[in-house]
Amino acid sequence: MTGEIDTTYQTMQRDLFAGGLAAKIGANAFAVWSAIKYHADFESGHAWPSIRRLAEMTGMGNASVMRAIETLEAEHMLRKAATGWPSTPAKGGRGRAHTYIACERLDVRMGSMVLCTIFVDYVPHRLAERLESIQQAFKDPKAKGADALLAQVKIIPADGFVWDAEARALVKQIPLTEVAKAQAAALPAPRKGPTPEQRRKIAAAVSSIKVPKK
Repeated sequence: MTGEIDTTYQTMQRDLFAGGLAAKIGANAFAVWSAIKYHADFESGHAWPSIRRLAEMTGMGNASVMRAIETLEAEHMLRKAATGWPSTPAKGGRGRAHTYIACERLDVRMGSMVLCTIFVDYVPHRLAERLESIQQAFKDPKAKGADALLAQVKIIPADGFVWDAEARALVKQIPLTEVAKAQAAALPAPRKGPTPEQRRKIAAAVSSIKVPKK
């Protein structure tokens, strides 16, 4: 008799916790989102677990699962995609009128200030490559292919910002003081040297050290 170990794993963005999103959606929605990602097709990202299946996996009731799905949809972390299959198995369908596609949420920041949020479909086999391409597109919006790439993702500007599709840029009048604060918040805290009193004590301690004569 031989045993097997499932060594596959999922990764998640650190900003889910650092940015407070996990706390905002709650543990139930986070668990359901993770369970849907578990079911995602490697090539397409489509997932079609039933409510009962999600409830079994997360230890939640059906009603809690459905509320979690509503929360995820409201936060743009989940969307439904039409399958083209009849929803009634008796008519030759698979019993699914839609599938779920989980979405990764990426905050674009300048220091502590959120400029906009990007949502990209969770498609396992090309996710890392696509996220890298999106990052490069934001660094250089005029680069080859950047326009087509940004058109494929959902971009939601932060409060006060407007996405200018023609210029491929976020537009907002930001006071210089606000920019300075955001940039300062992103910098590591400066190292503080000893106070004048501490320097005097150090100097006194050093002067009291006696060096033995050879």
